[in-house]
Amino acid sequence: MQYIHDEVYLTHLQASKLSKTKNLQKQIYKLLLDLITKGILQSMVILSDKKISLTLNVSKSPVREALKRLEQDELIRIMPQSKTYVLPINIKKVRSSYLIREALELMLIREAIKHVTQDDILILESLLQKQQVAINKDDIQNFYLYDVAFHFHLAKTAKLLDAWTILEKINLHIDRVRCQKNVTSSLNVQSIKDHADILEAIKNRNQEEAKNLMSLHLTRVIALIDKELDKE
Repeated sequence: MQYIHDEVYLTHLQASKLSKTKNLQKQIYKLLLDLITKGILQSMVILSDKKISLTLNVSKSPVREALKRLEQDELIRIMPQSKTYVLPINIKKVRSSYLIREALELMLIREAIKHVTQDDILILESLLQKQQVAINKDDIQNFYLYDVAFHFHLAKTAKLLDAWTILEKINLHIDRVRCQKNVTSSLNVQSIKDHADILEAIKNRNQEEAKNLMSLHLTRVIALIDKELDKE
């Protein structure tokens, strides 16, 4: 087992600003999660709660709580009295997560069609437009944010935000692969077309077509992710 001593992540943390009025543990968790997802914190990199707390100018307590949460997410391993390090991408977990995600997304589409309003449609159309603007600017980060927002609003329209909470957990492992540039770039244009087709089916209250289009959309994504996983 080859550990990596790479403190580049501390430079990224140094550029971050924490709000003293908000929950520190949650903020630190999100910062570290973002670095793992984007691959800045790579597999086997050793994490130091002492160095993180010094870099962020906070006590060790919220840092340790954030690290415990990341361990619960199976993204890092904490070895008491030894090392804390980033775990490699769990290929089996990524693939099983996608099967669960597809089942949940199809349920959300079905329920969204039952409850969708004109306001919901306008919001979804706006998110599609913002995705297109992000692509035109080659802004991968915002493209991804609006992509997530599109799926979130489907869950909100379906009145099943509890299902979205589950999806967020499931997506933790998927996102580590998806956020690699060669995966995300390959999906950009096709994702917008898929979302536009799905939205059209929702407008027409065509449940079967919407479910089929969502299934096709997710199949395209997992095919590209599988291609990347095969390189591991």
